[in-house]
Amino acid sequence: MKLQNKSDEIKEKAKKHLSPVLTRVTELVVDKAKGARFWTADGEEYIDFVSGVAVNAVGHANDAMVQAIKKQAESFIHFGLNYGYYESAANLAEKLAEITPGNLDTVFFSNSGGEAIDGALKLARAATGRPGIIAFEGSFHGRTLGATAITASSSKYRKNYEPILGEVYHSPYPYPSQLKCVNEEEIVPYCLHQLQKIFELRIDPSRVAAIVIEPVIGEGGYYPAPAEFLQELRKMTEKHGILLIFDEVQTGFGRTGKMFAAEHSGVTPDIMVLAKALSGGMPLGAIVASRELHEKWPVGGHGSTFGGNPISCAAALANIAVIEKEKLVERSWELGANIVARLKDSLKGLPGIREIRGIGMMIGIEFHEDFASHAVPIIKQKCLEQKLLIMNCGVQGQTIRLMLPLNINEEDLNQGLSILEEVIKETL
Repeated sequence: MKLQNKSDEIKEKAKKHLSPVLTRVTELVVDKAKGARFWTADGEEYIDFVSGVAVNAVGHANDAMVQAIKKQAESFIHFGLNYGYYESAANLAEKLAEITPGNLDTVFFSNSGGEAIDGALKLARAATGRPGIIAFEGSFHGRTLGATAITASSSKYRKNYEPILGEVYHSPYPYPSQLKCVNEEEIVPYCLHQLQKIFELRIDPSRVAAIVIEPVIGEGGYYPAPAEFLQELRKMTEKHGILLIFDEVQTGFGRTGKMFAAEHSGVTPDIMVLAKALSGGMPLGAIVASRELHEKWPVGGHGSTFGGNPISCAAALANIAVIEKEKLVERSWELGANIVARLKDSLKGLPGIREIRGIGMMIGIEFHEDFASHAVPIIKQKCLEQKLLIMNCGVQGQTIRLMLPLNINEEDLNQGLSILEEVIKETL
C-alpha cells in the first residue's frame, strides 16, 4: 500500500472538513514562510508576490514581529478591552493617531477590514442620524453583510444574500476601464455628475450619512482615483454634511509610497478604515476618526470580543516600527517606480497589454478585455509551475496585481520579475 505523504494527508483532512465555500486559488500545502518566500510540506520553495493579499508588508515571519508576539504571549494572550486597558492597545491607538492624517486621533479596534467597514457604517449612521450610504462601482470592501452591501466588484458577492442593507447607492469610480463610453479626460467631471444625479434622483444629500471610497481601487483593478476627484468629493461631502470614509485596508502603511494613500491627494477623510498591513498577518482592523466624531457614537452602540487583541496590537506596533526604521514608505515609492519602468521596458510592444501602472508598490499589469479571460489564468498557472505565486484582480479579472513585501530583497525581486516577464512573453 502506498504511504500517504504529508501534503496529501493535510489536503485530505482539509477537503473533508473545511468548507468548500472559500475560493481556492492553489492546492499548495504551506509548511513555513520567511520574507518573500514560502515552502510547502513537501519541501518545494516558492517566491510570494501575493503577501497574504497585501498583508505581509514586512515579509513573512519578520523577526521583530515574531519577538513582539512571543513577548506579549508570555504576559497574556487575551483580556478584552471592555474589561480594562492594556499597554499594546493603548500604544497602538496612540501610534495610529500620530501617523494618520489631520485630526484622526481616536480608534476602535476590530478583527478585520470587513468588520471595520461595518463599524464605520454604523458610526456614520449613528453620528449623522441619516440612513444613506454611497459607494462606488468596482469597489470591494469585505464580506460581512454591511461590507457586502457596499461592495460592487461582482454580483457573486451579493448573490443569495439579498436583501442586504437598505439605502445603499453606487456611483461610477473614475477608472477608464469601467467607463469605456467616456473620454478619459472627461472621466472626473462625468463621475462627479453621476454623484450629483444620485442626489437629484435617488436620495436627497441631507439623508446621506457617508460616501465610502477606496482612494486606490483594489479588487476592482488597482487603479488610483485622480486627486482632483477626491478633492472635489471632499468639497461635496463638506457642503452637505456627509461623512467621507476612506477604505485604506489595502492601501495603508506604505503600499502606495505614502504611509496612507490619502496623502497623495491631500484629502483627510472623516473616517479611515485600516486592516491588512496594519498588523502584518495577525487579525486586526481599525476605525480611525476624530475624538469629536467618536463621541457621537453612543456607549454600547458597537463592540468586539477580540478587537484590539493584545498580541495583534503588539504585532502591529512592531510592524509599524519596522516600516519606519527601514524607511519602507520611501522605498515603496522609489522601488515601485523602478519595477514599473522595468516592466514597461521588458514587456514593451506585446499585444494584449493595456497598461502597466503603479503607485508605490501597488502595481498592476492590465490586459485588454479580449485577452484577459484566457491569458491571465494561463499566466497565473505558468507562474505557479515556475514557483512564483501571483494574483489578479479587476471586474473582468483583467489586472495582474503585484503585492510584494515592501522590504523584498533584490534577489527575490529580480528572480520573481524574471519569471513573470518570461511567462507573459510566452503566453502573449
